[in-house]
Amino acid sequence: MAVPTPPPVAPTPAGPGPSGPATPDESVRVLLSLARSLALVFAILAGLLFLLLLALTVLDAVLGRGAGDLIAAVYCLASAAVLFVVWREMPRLEQMAAARQYRELRDHLIVWSILGILFFVVVGALLLAAWLKAELLSSPRSS
Repeated sequence: MAVPTPPPVAPTPAGPGPSGPATPDESVRVLLSLARSLALVFAILAGLLFLLLLALTVLDAVLGRGAGDLIAAVYCLASAAVLFVVWREMPRLEQMAAARQYRELRDHLIVWSILGILFFVVVGALLLAAWLKAELLSSPRSS
């Protein structure tokens, strides 16, 4: 007995990829989506590194060698917290990009870009790139 095959589906040009290059609107959304994913991954990694450094600090304190890893542990905790807040803020920024509210998006992105650069360079650089694209899209075009 022959198995029927489904009819072929026509491809739809729905975004970047084989159908063509990303438009500026799509590139802002792609950058924000990538920054959102990386912010969560790095927040988890920074939290785990905080726990490791905290354990080493406690071990050093118990052994009487001081608490040299405490500053690094506190920085990792702050990084994890900031990246988690960035991750939680990203859906709202993605909605602004989808609604083409580039001026509001630009104003919010500059704050998160600076915090991202201070606490993790990769996420901050992606947010800064999205800010630059939003800046270009929000400025009036000259004819």
